[in-house]
Amino acid sequence: MFSVHFSFFVVATLFSSCCCLSVSEAPPSSSAFLSIGGPLSPDDLLVRAADETLGVGHGVGLERLHVIRDALSTIWRSLPKSYSGRVDRGALGYALNRYFMKTYSLSVMGLEMDVNGTITEAEQDPYLSEVSSFFAQMAPERSFSFEEGVAAAVMIEELIANFEREILEEVYEQKEVQGTLSDEELDPIMRSFTLNWLLHADPVLTVKAEKHPSSVIEEWPSVLDLLDGIPRNSKYFSGTFSKKASEARKVTGGISNPMSVKYDFEDVHNLMRDFTRSFGNYTQIQCDTVRAKLTKMDTSNTGRVPLATFHKAALDGDWHFSESLTYLRHLGAVDESSAWHGPRVIIPNYIQSASNCLVAAADYRVCCQTQCESYMDVFEAAVEGPTAEPDVILALTAKIIEENSEGQFRFPSSLRQQLLKISRANHGRVPLHGRLFAQWLHYAFPSECPFPHVSGSVDKYELPPNFERALASTTEMRKNAAARVPSMKAGARPQSRSNEEESDWMTHWIHEEELISQIHLEAPWETRALPILKNVVGAIFCLVALRGLVYAFSGLRNVDVFRKPLDEKHHMI
Repeated sequence: MFSVHFSFFVVATLFSSCCCLSVSEAPPSSSAFLSIGGPLSPDDLLVRAADETLGVGHGVGLERLHVIRDALSTIWRSLPKSYSGRVDRGALGYALNRYFMKTYSLSVMGLEMDVNGTITEAEQDPYLSEVSSFFAQMAPERSFSFEEGVAAAVMIEELIANFEREILEEVYEQKEVQGTLSDEELDPIMRSFTLNWLLHADPVLTVKAEKHPSSVIEEWPSVLDLLDGIPRNSKYFSGTFSKKASEARKVTGGISNPMSVKYDFEDVHNLMRDFTRSFGNYTQIQCDTVRAKLTKMDTSNTGRVPLATFHKAALDGDWHFSESLTYLRHLGAVDESSAWHGPRVIIPNYIQSASNCLVAAADYRVCCQTQCESYMDVFEAAVEGPTAEPDVILALTAKIIEENSEGQFRFPSSLRQQLLKISRANHGRVPLHGRLFAQWLHYAFPSECPFPHVSGSVDKYELPPNFERALASTTEMRKNAAARVPSMKAGARPQSRSNEEESDWMTHWIHEEELISQIHLEAPWETRALPILKNVVGAIFCLVALRGLVYAFSGLRNVDVFRKPLDEKHHMI
């Protein structure tokens, strides 16, 4: 009797403990980097995550962490997350890639993931990408809090800064620089750094550019204007430079005298770091110029320019459009899905490709931004989640279009049907960060949003070993320029096309989904009900287990384990 009751007591106690813990289970710590401790403020969490990632004494201030936090917050709220609010490695890489593109026009190598959440090996640079190494050290199953995402962004910024520091050290060694520099001595160092930074992937060109920069970099005069203005911009004299250089600027009466400025190595490094981060603003001007030319050639408003028109422009003197058909295919910048229209250059894909990236380093490219990024901001800010209902997406899309064009917008039936088809495969909702929604956005905004190719089929950022081999010969361009150019109704918006034109317009559509995250996207009822159901079931089991405990205790109370049974007999021999 005792053994039965005692066994039941032990089992019931353990079981009730487990069940009750499952009901009141606390979420994991907000940072996997952090040790377990008491409640921390948001700022404490940011600082501790940065300390764990970069090491104590990293020198990154709270103000900088706040800037990155604010820039990441909107996209982070919309990412697929676990029940504890954490994202996986694929979603983290996606968020960081967009952050660096929006903030600095940088496409960071090593952040893009394939459909299985594995780091892609797109970069074939002879130098090992430090960002790729940083991400490769993370276990594929690892999850990340928001604070860890901010810390990872800081880490990548520091890795990029270290790369630029190495370039500056090489320049100092070449120029045999020692000690501090005056303004006059600073100029040639800055110019040499800029040439080495712009042409880092081609040392031969760098040597040539040192003697005749304009023969290698056509925009060099504009780059010089940008460069020469930086040291004399007042923002670089307030807290950017080291204490030593700040003291050197002081004169009697506390008035700053620019002629007395002395720059040590850290000063120059900080100056060049600010220059490289702001260089994207300059490149965007060039990007917008190229985009405007292509948009003018797109008379059908499909976001596509016939290859014949593209190469005719090159023959007429616009060297920007000289890439060969083979290289355009490799970049994913050409649509050959229509036999009637023939090969057509996809405007946003071409704009974002390596052809228009002005800097190609081991860790990053300085490339063109697209208007599509601001459209994604609208969806993410409004939805604040990883999925949205089709009607919500249609309403937001119509609002974006009406704000950027005149007249009432009416969706083509094909666009509406494709969106509904995506939602039917996802419990009536559309994943905002999937390949199919990106493809839908491309057809809604064909000149602004790039066509998303299936993973591994193209490499938009890969540079050829010899760029001249990527250019079409004059013979090839003349042959292509002479080809017949079929015409769609000139200036026709998508909603005004005929059924035949609309059908031909979407021949490039590929119904293959790829998501940025391996975290399961639940149906709305699953998202709301599963945690509740888990707690209800746990509570029921708790009640059952507690009832078992009561039964076990009552049984033990009626048993005297020291008393012999009444029917036991003793015999004396």
